[in-house]
Amino acid sequence: MSKHKMRGMMKGSLGFLMLATLALMPTAWAESGTAHQQDYLAALEKVMQAEARIAQEMERVQLGTVGHYDFLQYEHIELVRHARALAYPPSGLTAESRAAIKTQTEQLLTSANELEWVIADFLRAFAQVRSAGSNTLDIAATMKRDSSAELATRIEALETGMLLYMVSGYAEGWDALSVAFDGVLEAANEVQRRELAVQKHLLEENSPRLGAQRQKLIDSDVDTLALQLQALYATGA
Repeated sequence: MSKHKMRGMMKGSLGFLMLATLALMPTAWAESGTAHQQDYLAALEKVMQAEARIAQEMERVQLGTVGHYDFLQYEHIELVRHARALAYPPSGLTAESRAAIKTQTEQLLTSANELEWVIADFLRAFAQVRSAGSNTLDIAATMKRDSSAELATRIEALETGMLLYMVSGYAEGWDALSVAFDGVLEAANEVQRRELAVQKHLLEENSPRLGAQRQKLIDSDVDTLALQLQALYATGA
């Protein structure tokens, strides 16, 4: 076969490949656009569910269902990650829609980042009440060893009240527990009274903060901003 003929065949093959590639490009672009749209909507769905998922993890921490904070912190990291991704909507939107989405996403990301402080305050309060509850039971057990029958009865009431309070996630039974604390404090010696008084104060001060931080999560506008972003995207898509 002559070199001229081989050269012609090669040119023909290259031409065919180029035509085939050009023919496939619109399909590839369409598939890429569809994938981006699916990823964008999935990220938006994650953000819209984030408050509920974080609240669920807060509850699990508070009730002692989990012994660490990893899942709670993970849910917040995921919220921020997906909120950041929403700043890059699929192509095809008008310039006006993209600008509106960018503005909305900036507000959303700010609110998402601010939840870090809500979670941190919640975890600080929980660490205090959990420690105070454990310390109360330890002090009560030590006191009961050499106590009178009357004091032992009061200590048992304190132990029972403390355990019930812990099981409720430090949310129910405070009034009864406070009375049990006072009953033991009346009969305790000076050192025991001082130690127990500190634990009571920590519980009384920090238990309400658990509910307060969970309320701040509920009051956050992350879900509202996500819904508004969904509406903007639907209008511009």
